Parts: sequence; C-alpha cells; structure tokens
Amino acid sequence: MKQELVKSIFTFGKVALISSVALGGVFYMSHQSVAMASTQNIANKDVQIPLSMKGNFMQSGVIIGKTAPFANISFGEPGKEPVIFNADKDGNFVLGLDRDAANTAELKITLNGKTISKTLNIWTRTYKVTEVNGLPPAKVNPPDSAMAKIAADKEIKTRAWASLDPYEHGFLETFRWPIDKIRITSPWGAVRKLNGTLQTPHYGVDVGAPTGTPIYAPASGIVVIAEPDLFYEGGLVGIDHGQGLISYSMHMSKVSVTAGQRLKQGDKVGEVGSTGRSNGPHLHWSLKWHGRQLDPTLMVHPLQEYQGK
Repeated sequence: MKQELVKSIFTFGKVALISSVALGGVFYMSHQSVAMASTQNIANKDVQIPLSMKGNFMQSGVIIGKTAPFANISFGEPGKEPVIFNADKDGNFVLGLDRDAANTAELKITLNGKTISKTLNIWTRTYKVTEVNGLPPAKVNPPDSAMAKIAADKEIKTRAWASLDPYEHGFLETFRWPIDKIRITSPWGAVRKLNGTLQTPHYGVDVGAPTGTPIYAPASGIVVIAEPDLFYEGGLVGIDHGQGLISYSMHMSKVSVTAGQRLKQGDKVGEVGSTGRSNGPHLHWSLKWHGRQLDPTLMVHPLQEYQGK
C-alpha cells in the first residue's frame, strides 16, 4: 500500500523555517498530491513557539503535531466553528480533516498571550461509487416501529463520540489493521447505493473476513462505546486514542470489551460478524475526530520525513 505524507517543521523567531515533503501514492486516491502549511499570516514574529507537524494534508487525513506543553490550539475551516483544545503535557496534539474538507484550514497556537497562525492548504480526494444489494429492506428504509431504537442508539453514540481523553497517546502510534488478513471489499469514503437507493458516503473501509475472526485494537486507547446490538452498526466498539481521535469497528458478532476499559495496541476487542445493516460477515472500520470523518487506512504506515531537496 502506498501513502502520501508530509512533514513540516516550523520554528518561529530567530530560527529559520525548514520544510520537507515526501511524495507517494495514497490508498484509494486518484488525485495524488501533498500540501504543505503556508508560511503566511504569522503573528508575533519575535515570539518562539515551536511547531512540528507530520501527516496527510488532504481530505480525510490526520495530522500529528508537537508544540509547547499545554499550548492552546484552535483549528478549523473558513466559516466554520474551530475546534479548540490544549496540547498534552509533552506538547503533542492531533488534528483531523473531514472527508469533504475545504481547500484551506486555519491553525492557531497560543501560549502566554502570544499566538502563531498558519494557513494549511488541503488537497482534494476523489471517491469511488459503490453499490451494495441484498440488504434487509428495513435496514435501508426503517419502519416507524424502529425509530425509537434508532433514536436511543443515537444518544448512546453521541455521548461516546464526545470523548476527549487527555491521557491517551495512541494517536502517536503507527496504527495496525484491526484484523490480520486484509481483503478490502469496499473502500473508505465511497458514495453508496444501498439496494439501489443513494445514501450518505461510506465513512468506513470494509474488510471481508469469516464470522468469528478476531478484531484487535489498532492502537492504544480507552473504550468509549461497546454495544452488541445497535440498529445500523450491530456490534460496535469505539476507542478514543487521545484528544477525541476515535476509531471504531462495526457489525461485530461478539464484543469482548467494556466501556471505560483501557487497551494496548493489539488487544482483542471482539469478533467479525454480520450484525446491523450488513449483507455478509465483514469488518467495517472507521475513524473520526470531533465530528470529522477520517480515513483510518492512512494511519497504518509511519508518517515519515523525506530528506530530499
């Protein structure tokens, strides 16, 4: 699998700006390119606030950064409410770019009343169109009798997705695939037709596997949701890898963990199944950050630096 990577290291003040780019392909991406953070709009130029970043500066990408410990971070797209939080005690932080993110995003870091600001250029991805047939009609167009269950499930998920665990640092790890043998049956981000009806994009990658295949934690974290029977997802386990970067597995036949449990990378969380809205046994694997839908397959390779010119 190929991946497109960026690492940019910025030091403000008397030290020069150093940037480097590594080019490659990206899984399921037809328009392949990398964007780097703009060097414009830097406030308080004689204040030194360290900043380094590496990641995928594209729609659905994840960016890992390091700055001053506990610095205040504001990140968002033009015209949208920014996400505001603090770096951890070592200055680490994680950012996420939505599937259909705008072509720029604004990053501001504030420390002791001083702020640095950067405009990040975000590259656009293209997505496949896929069709899934043979689903139970009630799972595509739910009857009135299912609405109470769907609403109750939504409340459970909303609480889980609001997690912002400040102690976990799993986002610093190179993720592993949640199952050992990878046979992708539907790519991440595809536009979906279910039983011929156009639906929202597929915010997950589907990996075919027999029922009972073990599913493992892709990185360390805390379990924020562990439900065996949600209407759409069936068996669902979600893990906060720190600062609200949450991966989750769906359609599980068995859930082996409980909410609040802390996991190490590779711990078993359950087994593959075909529960919820599914037409056959498979793993649906997703990733999100503060409501933004991210591609977890971009996290299974190290985010490396290219030392060329």
